Amino acid sequence: MRHLHGLVIAACLLLLLGSLGCGHLTPSERVPATGSFNAIGMSLVLVPPGEFLMGGTETAETLVAAYPDSGKTPDYFADEYPRHRVRITRGFFLGRFEVTVAQFRRFTDETGYQTEAESDGAGGWGCDSSTGRCEGRRPQYTWRNPGYALVDTQPVVNVSYNDALAFCRWLSEKEGKRYRLPTEAEWEYANRAGTGTRYANSDDPAHLPHFARAIDLSRHSEFGHVQEIVIKPDDPTAFPAPVGSYAANALGLHDMHGNVWEWVADWYGATYYAESPVDDPQGPVTGHLKVRRGGAWNSFPIWLRSSFRNWNSPGSRCVNLGFRVARDL
Repeated sequence: MRHLHGLVIAACLLLLLGSLGCGHLTPSERVPATGSFNAIGMSLVLVPPGEFLMGGTETAETLVAAYPDSGKTPDYFADEYPRHRVRITRGFFLGRFEVTVAQFRRFTDETGYQTEAESDGAGGWGCDSSTGRCEGRRPQYTWRNPGYALVDTQPVVNVSYNDALAFCRWLSEKEGKRYRLPTEAEWEYANRAGTGTRYANSDDPAHLPHFARAIDLSRHSEFGHVQEIVIKPDDPTAFPAPVGSYAANALGLHDMHGNVWEWVADWYGATYYAESPVDDPQGPVTGHLKVRRGGAWNSFPIWLRSSFRNWNSPGSRCVNLGFRVARDL
């Protein structure tokens, strides 16, 4: 009954926030989230059931015109369409923060688990402190050494989709409750938190610095394109921030824009939105690529939008890619 009572309250809050345009509220005006802590001290937010419109909030042509520095054509964003109605029929818990280095270390210490970057010897991606460049794969780069000085409260990176599932299985066995990755629909629903704008807080990327660790547009000429990004090793703003360093969305979730990309459960399908069911879409039945969402510390604002989709193979590991957990009620 406690869960049901909390779910009803949270649903009412979400409805109210959506009607108020909650992306424009300051943190002090936000309603505290309903949630709990789990066996290892992770803070979980209760996400109530509800409906939303999933996908691009404007035409791809309008989008490209709004971000002239992206270097992309409308076709690049075709997988965000058509915008379609989705109903999340069951509430769920979602990590308030991305999984941290300390939490992942506890998992490996208790189980002896080796990530794919460690077990296959190929390593992952990292930032070479001698050159300032991101590079990979290299054997020396793993979640333990991404090439920058690690802080326990930073999000863990260089973890594959399979590594993220292993962490969820460990938590499930430890607690007797089902932990998993959120579906792509659940992730976007939670990210939007009742809004229909480009970002959970606004349509304007100028508002992002309050909510997201990402590339500073004032340094665009210095960075060029993300694929050729040059990081200054002595600049702490170039790497992931400790989780929760930026303001939360209306549900109380932090870093849903930027910091690190987040694995979600779905296989990637470029045209899946055209055939997606309304109720609790799970993505294609099979595939070769897994979806990742949210953008990262080295992403431009166009990639941080709530509807933007990206992907990697399940075994990929990267210096800007992590995850957050979901838990069934």
